[in-house]
Amino acid sequence: VCYRSSPKAWMDRPVWSEWLQEPRVMKALPNGRIRKLFVDNCSSHITDESVQAQLNAARTSLYKFPPNATDLIQPADSFVIQKIKEVWQRRWEQYRLDSIRSQLFKPGSGRMQNPGKGFFLRLAADSVREVNNMREKHGISHARKAMIRTGLALDTNGQWREEQLSDALQVIIAKHRRHF
Repeated sequence: VCYRSSPKAWMDRPVWSEWLQEPRVMKALPNGRIRKLFVDNCSSHITDESVQAQLNAARTSLYKFPPNATDLIQPADSFVIQKIKEVWQRRWEQYRLDSIRSQLFKPGSGRMQNPGKGFFLRLAADSVREVNNMREKHGISHARKAMIRTGLALDTNGQWREEQLSDALQVIIAKHRRHF
């Protein structure tokens, strides 16, 4: 798991640049393939010369979704995020039950002790890792299933085609071709 955020927890230009340099994010694709990275129209997703150099070094082409298309893509996020929240909740509840059983309370207050930032970072990482390892009955990961649901997954030949997108997304792309 790789976390990046600004002090205010917003995506900003330095965080965007850092994220693009992260080796765990930008692993080389097999057979010299070029990665296609799709992003929304967030103002921090700039493509200045330094960002373009990073993308070129990672053999990555950047595509921006047209304005107002987020709700059509959101199912990819919401499906996986929902699974992560379910795992987080289950693990957090188990921790609280274990704390009660072990009587980990603040002395004299009867309140549970704060497990600290490290605990929550591990909880987040473990929750994401567990969801990443989950598979549907046909062996498909939740992330891949989410991509399939929104038409963003590679086809059976390992290629991506605009025609895979929903009709609504294809209409938006046709209308805003210069943004795509």
